[in-house]
Amino acid sequence: MIPEEDLKLIRSYLEKAENPVFLYDDDNDGLCSYLLFKQFCGKGKGIIVKARPHVDKFFVNRINEYNPDIVFILDKPIVFDEFVENVHVPIIWIDHHPVQNVEGVKYFNPLSYNKDGHGMSTTYWCHKIVGGSLWLAAIGTISDWVVPEWLDEFKIKYPDLIDDEKTPEDLLFKSKIGELCQIFSFFTKGKISDVKKNISLIEKIKEPYEILNGTSEAGKKLIKNIEKIRKEFNNLLKKAVSKVSKDNLLVFTYTNKKYSFTSDLSNYLVYKYPNKFIIVGRERGGEMKLSLRSGKYKVRDILEKTLKQVKGYGGGHEKACGSNVPVTEFSKFIDLIKKET
Repeated sequence: MIPEEDLKLIRSYLEKAENPVFLYDDDNDGLCSYLLFKQFCGKGKGIIVKARPHVDKFFVNRINEYNPDIVFILDKPIVFDEFVENVHVPIIWIDHHPVQNVEGVKYFNPLSYNKDGHGMSTTYWCHKIVGGSLWLAAIGTISDWVVPEWLDEFKIKYPDLIDDEKTPEDLLFKSKIGELCQIFSFFTKGKISDVKKNISLIEKIKEPYEILNGTSEAGKKLIKNIEKIRKEFNNLLKKAVSKVSKDNLLVFTYTNKKYSFTSDLSNYLVYKYPNKFIIVGRERGGEMKLSLRSGKYKVRDILEKTLKQVKGYGGGHEKACGSNVPVTEFSKFIDLIKKET
């Protein structure tokens, strides 16, 4: 767990910031972490890091355009030295993935203090630091399959969003808060210009019912913006379920130039088929962009072993990982994992 004095230190950096820049992951955990910090500061610029697990030199020029006095990195598992060396203001990096050792940043990760503990989620820690909207904290935290200790408090405030669901799986796929988690995931898909518009609208939302019930113009626009995305996801989900067999390994691949649904599909599939090793892949640019899940197998261990024998990269949590593998290596990749399942 991150000590209280470190949480206060991060808060002090936010309080002093005059022009912060927030780099954040393109999943719900990253997005809600950013929204909580932006809500607290009331200032600064957000830069979403799409389609890559790392922060590299690519983002240096974009950051420098804003002339920030501090940079916050939220929910990214890897930051390259080339980025740190070319950013000449303090960098605060908050994460919950396997611990990294990068000089030149102030790094906060619960696993740094207890490697055998639970990393929770970045949103969980951001909420600890600044408080803010409980519903945003719930979306970011539950989306990362974490049940926070304040769930009962949330249920009292929003009794219609949760019934008797207590596990991450039931919260995500049986409750209204789970419906919101899915909707939020769709907001960050597609062209970066569309994503920016969605996030600008989200920043105007005060309560979840504006989205669920369309009680504000911003909420109505957001739902309209994702109608096509939701339809494409549902079509792909039907195809993925049709691939289920008696095998321990479930592999589903697709090609979609506009949207990535690998994480959304794999999360649903592991909920429905927890004893299988799930691999969902999207072919793009000569690579298979993969999402791996299992309720039974130690996904990260198997992935690390496999990547020693094929080209590619990846990582993540014990039972949920992302990976990129060249299309030419994908068959070998699948064969190697099949041997482990």
